[in-house]
Amino acid sequence: MKCFKTKMKISVNSRYFLTISCLFMLIYKMCLACQYLYSVPNSRPILFFPLFSLILASFDFIFLFIVFKFLDFFSKFKIQPFLCFVLFVSAGAFCVCDIALFLYFRGFYNFGLERFLSYSAQETARYNVFSVNFFSVVIATSYLFLLFTSLLFVIKKKACLIKPFSDRIILILLIVNIAFFSILQFLPFEETVGLEKNPVFEYFSTRILSSHYLDVSKEVEKTEYPGIAGEKETFPKIDFDFSATKEKNVIFVIIESTAFEKTPLGGDKGSKFSFLTDLSKKSISFVSHRTVFPATTRSVLSLFCSNHVGTDYASITKTDIVFDCESLFDVFRKNGYSTSFFSPVLLDFDNFGNAEPVKRIEYVFEPSEIIKNGSFKREFGTQTAVEEEIVQEDFLKHIHGLDSQNKPFFALYFPYWTHAPYEVPFEDTSKLDSLERYYKSQEYINAKMEEFLDRLEEENILENSIVIVTSDHGEAFGRKVGNFIHPNYLWDENLHVPFLIYAKGITDTAPQTITNPTTVLDVAPTLAKLVGIEPDSSWSGNNMFEGRSSPVFIYTRAMNLHSGILDGNRKFFFNHVTGENYYFDLKTDPLENDNLAEALDSNRLKQLINYIKFENFELNDKATGSRKRH
Repeated sequence: MKCFKTKMKISVNSRYFLTISCLFMLIYKMCLACQYLYSVPNSRPILFFPLFSLILASFDFIFLFIVFKFLDFFSKFKIQPFLCFVLFVSAGAFCVCDIALFLYFRGFYNFGLERFLSYSAQETARYNVFSVNFFSVVIATSYLFLLFTSLLFVIKKKACLIKPFSDRIILILLIVNIAFFSILQFLPFEETVGLEKNPVFEYFSTRILSSHYLDVSKEVEKTEYPGIAGEKETFPKIDFDFSATKEKNVIFVIIESTAFEKTPLGGDKGSKFSFLTDLSKKSISFVSHRTVFPATTRSVLSLFCSNHVGTDYASITKTDIVFDCESLFDVFRKNGYSTSFFSPVLLDFDNFGNAEPVKRIEYVFEPSEIIKNGSFKREFGTQTAVEEEIVQEDFLKHIHGLDSQNKPFFALYFPYWTHAPYEVPFEDTSKLDSLERYYKSQEYINAKMEEFLDRLEEENILENSIVIVTSDHGEAFGRKVGNFIHPNYLWDENLHVPFLIYAKGITDTAPQTITNPTTVLDVAPTLAKLVGIEPDSSWSGNNMFEGRSSPVFIYTRAMNLHSGILDGNRKFFFNHVTGENYYFDLKTDPLENDNLAEALDSNRLKQLINYIKFENFELNDKATGSRKRH
């Protein structure tokens, strides 16, 4: 025992820096727990009570002990205090970034998300500034104070202001925290919103070690789709006179980050999207419509292509922009349509604007020149977007400019401002909590959409046009614990989006609400059918009016690695890391409260997982093969 105690002892220098690091870490975690309680009204307070964060910080103490024990190898050299000081300063940089991302995502799986979403240092710093509140001030103040004490220690060579923990206290803390950490392994990570995560460790595990990548080098045995529940669901065919919409113009509106359940159509009384209520009264509304990936790039390109676009990070994003397909725009253009795309935000996210299907669109409006020369009125919000008014003016100008061409148009408009962190151009909403900010951004988009639809009516553009309104993906606000914004999970709040079809003089005479399940893969074939052109043979989706439903692969690659299948109203998915399985009947359990995975036959479960893994392998193989060909 005496030998053990001796081995556990650390030098005076390391004890001092371990003490101030632990004090800062505890203040840091407790403030973030308080921040979570303050800003997320529908959280589970008992799990985020500040004192509970001390238990969640157990990994941090163990991590720090190992680091400073390692630094004892340098105890014979005068440089050791300086190494400890540099380490403490470096940790501060990680924590600053971590605070910004925590406030943005309400979770600690941050550096993997940072990699996935391509955050720049400027954007992260700016969000930090706009998110300053009491809790972040306490964190910053405590860090500066402890930084000052550590600097005094390095200069004076003795403890200043703070007395270091004794060896006995450190040993007791180490044993207690190892026990806490062991207990935490039996708690689901999402139950703690990642407060047990350490920013430095997360950086190395997600950015250096790339632990969030799936292993796609090992081929999986091919298997036929076994069906989730065995029997296949059937759905009614929808009567519609397609000759009435033949050769009409198409105005396709994809509103950012709009979960069906956060609209009046989904029963949300707090939602500000009243235009959707008005539009639904004269439209065909598909109320069981879902995306296949809860983030813009893969969702929208899957919609364009009626196909999945790859499952690994590099398939169509970052520097390897080689993904291509015969897209919705390509097919419409070859059938005599003018094609255009309008966005108030720069298309540099995930290099979306460099994807081949986007580059072939005949006219693309994005605000780089406007931002560069400052010809916008926006006062608040992201520096990468302009107000929706500018986009709508250009949309109408461009459409009227097509009059002389005497051919129909396909125009996509992408309203942006409901994207996290839910800002608006002319009001400072940074002091509001996340859901209040979201409703504010909805209010802004709602007003602009009402004006946009009124202008289309006044200028007689609706007379010969079909209007589609949908979203790229959902948005989460903690209905499932730990689930915030959109890319992290495959819950329905992340996938389920509205989808409305309005054609003046046609759908308004017989509006319908359709409960048949559909996905973004079905959009391209449906629009082609509406205007009377042949869908491309490469498209995998179904005409939404036919009542056909095929099993569809779904996945996410952000905070979690989830893959699964949508089959009619049934959803199955699993976590690649933890091995947890989830199965829901969305018709009877739309809030996904009753996980039926344990009721699945073990052999069928094995076949399902194998089938999904094979789909992963096939998509990744296609992506990497495409890169090799280029």
